[in-house]
Amino acid sequence: MTHESAPQADNPRELLAAVRDLTRRVRVAQRGTWFPLLVFATITLVAIPVYRYAPYLDLFDTCRSRPGHTVCMAPNPTELVYWTVALVLAYAAIAGFYVRQSRRRGVGTPIRPYVVVGVALAVLMAAVSIWLTFHPLIPVPADPFSTDPVEIEVGPTAWLVNGLASPLAVIGLALLVLAWVERHWALLAYSLAYLAIVVIMGNQVIHSTSRWFFLPYLLVPAAVLLLGAAVFALFRPTAEVQA
Repeated sequence: MTHESAPQADNPRELLAAVRDLTRRVRVAQRGTWFPLLVFATITLVAIPVYRYAPYLDLFDTCRSRPGHTVCMAPNPTELVYWTVALVLAYAAIAGFYVRQSRRRGVGTPIRPYVVVGVALAVLMAAVSIWLTFHPLIPVPADPFSTDPVEIEVGPTAWLVNGLASPLAVIGLALLVLAWVERHWALLAYSLAYLAIVVIMGNQVIHSTSRWFFLPYLLVPAAVLLLGAAVFALFRPTAEVQA
């Protein structure tokens, strides 16, 4: 950060304009948008082996078995634990990045609200997921082994709650807070588009016998996060604030 004498304002209007310009430049210098997106993309990709190889722990007694076949009506608790821990660690890493950036640039960043909200959303996501296990908003079939197609009508409220209760949607909700912290309109638009994608995907049902059926749920959001990280890194400010 370089230091120069501030230009003398001839009147209050010019002084106000100078203050606004300096505020804008400070906000731009505070931004490190690409890093959170990269961290979230990383933990999403790391989730792939967890989804594929982690053993299913029937902690909520939702599994029903018959010879050669088992159906579980709740997400794997191992996955839920992974996402809760991974998100908390991710916000710790993001907080460390912004603190280091603030010290290097000499410009403080009000990152605490984003980290606090992010961690709170991660814990809330786990609580809501457990609650939905016992109080599903989407009706479950009476016979989990039935192969007959069942028409299930889902209201907009249930559709939205189920979509937003996913860990990938929680990332998008926290990004909205980051957009507010950084006063970043491009990040706001990106976060809304990302949220729309993950909510829609989270409510899609894939009928497959493959143990890799979950890949689209993870690869598409990870690709969107990586693309966003690359774009925001490409257009990140290179010059420090002058004051």
